[in-house]
Amino acid sequence: MQSVQALVASIIDYAGLYPPAQLDPQRSVGTYAHIHDSKRQWMLGRLIWPVALLDDLSSLAVGQARDAVAPETQGAWAVSCVLSPAGTPEFAADLARVQAFNEQHEQVGSPAMRIDSIEMRASDAPSIERALSQLPDDIFPYFELSLESDVRGVVASLVGEEAGAKFRTGGTTPQAHPAAGDLARALHACASAGVPFKATAGLHRALCHFNHAAGATQFGFLNVFLGAAFMFGRKIDIEGLAHFLTVSSVDDIQFSEKTVMWQGARLSVEEIEESRSRFAHSFGCCSFDEPWDDLVAMEFVRAIPAGGAV
Repeated sequence: MQSVQALVASIIDYAGLYPPAQLDPQRSVGTYAHIHDSKRQWMLGRLIWPVALLDDLSSLAVGQARDAVAPETQGAWAVSCVLSPAGTPEFAADLARVQAFNEQHEQVGSPAMRIDSIEMRASDAPSIERALSQLPDDIFPYFELSLESDVRGVVASLVGEEAGAKFRTGGTTPQAHPAAGDLARALHACASAGVPFKATAGLHRALCHFNHAAGATQFGFLNVFLGAAFMFGRKIDIEGLAHFLTVSSVDDIQFSEKTVMWQGARLSVEEIEESRSRFAHSFGCCSFDEPWDDLVAMEFVRAIPAGGAV
């Protein structure tokens, strides 16, 4: 089904090191390598990795990632590195480590990997502006913004920049989960400003549900990314998005080969692709299997030319 494939292609940034999975570095690298070389690779995005463990990644990727060749390695791993908060003294040192890592893995025979994205918390516009002034042009930054306050002023500092926002959509405690209205307002602020975003945490399942382990209602990745596409295409407003974020049954959404519809709002495959490219980029998740298995249960994977699970 082209509409679903357009929505979830390369959508999962694998973050096996992080809660609740918290795999050790060796298992995290092995899992990413396994998926990267499987028939499920089409739904896989970057490997999420903390700057403090870059040396471990360099060692563990030997024999897992392809060896670098000149001038450019096809199938090289794309890595998104988590840095210290923007505006802190540690940020510049972290950025130097990122650049050294990239130089190392450009060398012929090294594991072919490249950090082309970084993620860091940001508390205000000045810290973002300082960080942007230090970044090379070939690294795309995502600044994690708190949903506990109005993000419009901080989002404004990203307008016209090659940069995006990052929103935490869940966690391991009830307090870590934002209200639907707060997330909807933040995504609307980004859409209005032309600023892309990525999400992280709490999106293991496809649709909204109650997670007993976390003790909270969690959004699904279809809620967030399909809702974002409806908003980006100006099919729904803030209230409509807040409502869509709570949809818990796939029967409430009409999927076809070329379109997706909800309560009279209609998206084409081309509109979904545009939203993913320009606005709703990806989400970090410590599990690849759980989102995949939900799509299997919904019989979406069966309709997508992606093969079976590895």
